[in-house]
Parts: sequence; structure tokens; C-alpha cells
Amino acid sequence: MINFFRKTRKKLADDNKPLQYARYAIGEILLVVVGILIALQINNWNEDQRARAEERTLLENLHEDLQAASEQSVGFIKKEELLIDRLIMVLDIHPNGKPAPPEYYVDSIILPMIWEFESNVPVVNSYAEIKNTGKTSLIRNREIRQKFTNLELSINFLNTQVKDRLTVQQIRIDDIAENDINLVRYANAPDKSLIVAIDKEPENDYPTVFKRPKVRNLLAMKLLLTRDVLKFRLELQKEIQDIVDLIDKEISAF
Repeated sequence: MINFFRKTRKKLADDNKPLQYARYAIGEILLVVVGILIALQINNWNEDQRARAEERTLLENLHEDLQAASEQSVGFIKKEELLIDRLIMVLDIHPNGKPAPPEYYVDSIILPMIWEFESNVPVVNSYAEIKNTGKTSLIRNREIRQKFTNLELSINFLNTQVKDRLTVQQIRIDDIAENDINLVRYANAPDKSLIVAIDKEPENDYPTVFKRPKVRNLLAMKLLLTRDVLKFRLELQKEIQDIVDLIDKEISAF
């Protein structure tokens, strides 16, 4: 093909036909330009296909991570709801007037209610990795990117709420365990990693303990803090599910 063009140019030049030579030269240049443009288009198409494939992989990883985070979130919510239910019952403030059943007033239920709570928050590791590697721009859907930014803020805010509750727990509510109940009775570990004799230890009179104004106020404080944390957990769960639905729609469009 190159030899053909070269011979044609030489023949036109030898025949002293400048106008035809010029037209031919322009045509040859146009062919070269068109060839370059086609090559660029093919290269851009290939790059776009590679970017789309990488985007799909990112979205699938995010989807998997979000599903796991959603399952974590549901578990955390159930624990918060159980704690709220138990606090309401032992404070005797159930809206239907239901009293706490006798089985509530046992060490195995009361200790976790006073001392423990859910301190974890959902984790979406893949988004942090995508953000740190600067690949968020590969996600073309602007709404998905924005929702992940909002989700990150929500997780950070929930983490702050959980830490604030921990601070109040350590400063105030643990006071119940220190001053109002016989904590020695909790020494036996459920997993049998610690076995001690507690037969001589006086049992805790929980109904009486929970009527003391100071104890009631401290438990009410924990109830209010847990209510707030539960509210943010429920909002976060909805955010997670919204992004899952968006990513489902985006992946199906590939």
C-alpha cells in the first residue's frame, strides 16, 4: 500500500501535474488523519471498556461489603432493642403496664443490662480502600458517590455517639455495679473459664435496688442514651440499604 502511494506521487510529479498532485497529497493526508482518528477511537473504546470492567468489580466488592455491613447493623440493632426492652421492664415503665417477670431478676440478665451494651459500628472496608487509592472517580454514578460520602459521615457520627455512651457508662452507670449490687456473684464465667464458690455470697435483691432513686436515674440515663444510639443505627441501616439498591440497579445496567 505504501509503495502504491509512493509510485502514484512520483508519476504525478514526473508528469508535471501540480493540481492533481496537490489533490492527491491532500487526499493522502486526509486518509492518514482518518486512520489516526479511527485508531484513537478504538483505543478510547478499549480504555472505556477496561474502566467499565474495573467499575463493575468495584461495585460488586462494595455490594458484598455493604451486605455484610447490613447484616452487622441488623445484629447491633437487635441488641440495642433488647437492652431498651429490659431497661423499660426493670424500671417498671412499660406503656402497657406490664411488670417485669420474675425471670428478669437474675444475675445472667441484670449484669449485661447494667454493665454491657453494643459498642461496634458497621464497617465498609472496600470503600475506604477505593477512596485511599483514588479510584472513586471510576464510579460514574454521582448519586452512589454522594451516598457513600454521606454514609461515611453517618458512620463517624454513630461512632461518636457510641463513644459518648461509653464515657457516661464508665463515669456514672458503672457506679451501680460498684455500690448497689454484690458484684462477686458474677465471678463465675458462663464459659467456665473461671469457677468460684459463691454460695455464701448474699443474693442481689434487684426489685429493691431498682427502686432506689439514684439507681433509677442512672438506668434512665442509659435508656435515653441507648434510645439515641438506636435511632442513629436505624437511620444508618436505611442508608446502607438505599446504597445496596442503587448498586443493584447500576450493576444490572452493565
